[in-house]
Amino acid sequence: MKAAIYHEPMKITTEDVPMPKIGDMDILVKVHACGICGSDLHMYRLGVFAEGLCRPSEGGMIPGHEFSGEVAEVGKDVSGISVGDRVSALTFGGMAEYVPVSPAYLGINVYKIPDGVNWVEAATTEPLANSLHATKLGNPADGQNVVIFGAGIIGLGIVQSLKVTGVKLNKIIMVDVSDKRLQMAKDLGADDVINAGKEDVYQRCIDLTGEVPVTILAGAMTSPDVHVVYDCVGYIQERPEPPVLQQVMLIAREYGKVVVHGAFEAPVTLEMMPLVAKHVQVLGSYGFVIQEDGARALELMRDKKVDRMKIVTHVFPIEKAKEAFDIQCQVDNSIKVVVTPINN
Repeated sequence: MKAAIYHEPMKITTEDVPMPKIGDMDILVKVHACGICGSDLHMYRLGVFAEGLCRPSEGGMIPGHEFSGEVAEVGKDVSGISVGDRVSALTFGGMAEYVPVSPAYLGINVYKIPDGVNWVEAATTEPLANSLHATKLGNPADGQNVVIFGAGIIGLGIVQSLKVTGVKLNKIIMVDVSDKRLQMAKDLGADDVINAGKEDVYQRCIDLTGEVPVTILAGAMTSPDVHVVYDCVGYIQERPEPPVLQQVMLIAREYGKVVVHGAFEAPVTLEMMPLVAKHVQVLGSYGFVIQEDGARALELMRDKKVDRMKIVTHVFPIEKAKEAFDIQCQVDNSIKVVVTPINN
């Protein structure tokens, strides 16, 4: 079978590798679509997280963990899953024509794709589930202001998640350095956008939300009136700006919340007093609640409450995996890039 093979930073090739074998509790999925995650880019550019993002095989390290496909084989002890089922599954090595899912549990790491959801949409189930999980951790209330850093698949998914919660927010503000991605945030429902490469984010947040005092310091310190901030960037070494986490601690108001979902390519040094003085709550967000958020993501796509195809800018065959990764690195030219191991 054909598979994308990660070798070293900036080197991915498409190779013929042996077909995987499955055990009694496993299933084999014929992969129709697999997305490139932001974490995959950390691996591709710098070599970080590679062991945790790839499935070792006789042919090399196969990346990919956001995928959809058709069940091709079922182990004898698997129940609730049949050959021919359309599924979105959670495992590594999805950027190949076939991937083993082990162990296979319906509703936990395997989800049946509802009618009306196509392969490419279904390949965005995992990132949308991540966005739903992060959104719930922030738990914004009616009338509050929310700022999201990073208009990639997770940040844009948080915009979509916020729009379906029923909460009547005052403002959703997206921050990024790509005008293309900021426009997508507007198209999905963000009220305002800020280009961090061209504007003073702190001052723009004040302009958009107003300024409030830090009461414990008797007016010696103020902040924008931002109740919840989502950091979907983490730390990218090549960016010249201060770490986003530093910026969000300044932007969050007194007793505000910061939800950190982005990955960090290296340790960072932070000035922590804004967090301490304002009693800011920092929450880490990784993955999602598998029994809830994965199924919810597919339901939202089935019911047309979110449009995931809008976010997908490029689709490449498996033979062009290297080109797909290179395009995904170009934040001004792409949003979500998907590889299709099987011609759809």
